[in-house]
Amino acid sequence: MFSIFWPVKLAIGLFKFFLGFLVFLTCVYTVMALMGDKGWLWSLTTHFRVQYLIVQSIALVLTGVGLWNKHRNYQPIGRMAKLNVLVLALFVGINGWAILPYYLPAPNAHQPSQGHVRLMHCNLFGLLNQHTDYVIDTIKDNQPDIRDLVEYTSTWQEKLEQSGILKAYPYHLLAGHGHIGLYSKIPLRNTRLVFTSPSRKVSNHANLLATFSLGESPVTLLVAHPASPVRPSHLEWLKQSFGVWEQERPNLGENLVIVGDLNTSPWSVEFNQLIKRTGLRDSQLGFGLQPSWPMWIPLPDDRRMPTWVARSLTIPIDHVLVSPRIKVLARHTGPFVGSDHLPVIIDLAMLAKSKAITP
Repeated sequence: MFSIFWPVKLAIGLFKFFLGFLVFLTCVYTVMALMGDKGWLWSLTTHFRVQYLIVQSIALVLTGVGLWNKHRNYQPIGRMAKLNVLVLALFVGINGWAILPYYLPAPNAHQPSQGHVRLMHCNLFGLLNQHTDYVIDTIKDNQPDIRDLVEYTSTWQEKLEQSGILKAYPYHLLAGHGHIGLYSKIPLRNTRLVFTSPSRKVSNHANLLATFSLGESPVTLLVAHPASPVRPSHLEWLKQSFGVWEQERPNLGENLVIVGDLNTSPWSVEFNQLIKRTGLRDSQLGFGLQPSWPMWIPLPDDRRMPTWVARSLTIPIDHVLVSPRIKVLARHTGPFVGSDHLPVIIDLAMLAKSKAITP
């Protein structure tokens, strides 16, 4: 019999099919993510834990509601339906467990500290981003003591110099046009460029190293922008960069901060190995996940996606890693600055040695 509600039924059927397909894919990718060290493709699946969790949680809730309605109406519930709920709950638990540590209390949260410095990191998306005013306003609003700019072109440097915003930052180090600029209000010592291998001694493959004082203690700052793992060779380059930092860790001092667009998420094998082998910790711990990429170019009339939509689609690849004696007072992502990345603003202090907690 013909029903006037067939468009509704069709829409519901298509939604169920689409959601089921997404759930299947996210479950497959979750399993692949657990084997992220098997190769390039497996490594790529490690970055989207939040997205997997969102899809699987929606499916679990909808399935659970359906079974509850059947139970209330005394309808039989088959074994496959129960198994479906158990499998969904398992995958929600796997991805939720990977995300949970970021919402637990921050390490050293209640320990006394001394000194204070505010860092701001920003990938400018230099060649395509024309919103110099957005970046200048963000710098003025947050007043960072030290800031690094990635994908920093000669055009951007000229515009910022013309604006006068650089006058407050007399200490600086540049890694050639089109790569990284480091600017500071406080003195920087031992500034130098370092390279991940002799074959990559060009400006846009350099890391910046500098030392500054936090309280009464020296801190080594490493600013980096390793390759995006869009192909297997780039993943190897990223691994090579991380490997150099791991090997050089004993030579970089007790107190170390690594900041930059590291082009990897907190769940990748490479990131976790870096954390383990250097003794650093992710500054997001205790402050919740703060995704920073990709922020799409805004719609006409400066309209943008709602924040909750953007956050559900983006991943955290802009990082600040700190050693155990460095306390994170505050951390947040900044506003849209015309780039495909959000800036990261972080306040740091130094713990007394007797108060430090090893992660």
